[in-house]
Amino acid sequence: MAKGNAQHTRWVVQQAAARHGDGVRHVAELGPGPGLGLEALLAQFPEAHVWGVDLSSVMLSQSRKRNQSAVTAGRLTLLEGGVPALSASEPADIVMANHVLYFWQDPAAEMARIRGFLRPGGLLALGYQLEAQMPAMAQRRFPRAGHKLYAADDEVTRLAAAAGFGSVTQVVKGSAEAPEGVVMLATA
Repeated sequence: MAKGNAQHTRWVVQQAAARHGDGVRHVAELGPGPGLGLEALLAQFPEAHVWGVDLSSVMLSQSRKRNQSAVTAGRLTLLEGGVPALSASEPADIVMANHVLYFWQDPAAEMARIRGFLRPGGLLALGYQLEAQMPAMAQRRFPRAGHKLYAADDEVTRLAAAAGFGSVTQVVKGSAEAPEGVVMLATA
């Protein structure tokens, strides 16, 4: 997981910083997995307090191990849970979520909850991959397990609009013909 998603995760952090780089004090990552995104967020926003929220205690343990100095210094708080646990970071300047969209049963509702934890003008940086670019194994297994894959970026944009986000843009990593990933940047 760390190797496969590392470049995409760091790229999403860069896109969020380019869009919302000044005065960032509260940043959260939903589903940080092994903590690479947290590591990048801590480096990118040295004045911010960062929260990592994950459903998996195993992933939180890996995040803690990777970012122990930030935990010890009080800059990083790790919480077990889903979107509601983001309330600890409220009002967040940025909420980042990479490769979690597929697992939400009601993605518009989850995005609306996230929007509720953002300060006015706050940013949701939602990293994902379209179905056609997903590994073949994920294309087979995700739908069978009840997870949703998206065929087009406008599907994700419509979810964000339904969740009440105002400005929504998509940034593609790589070429449009062979994208390596996408980030949706949505402003509350």
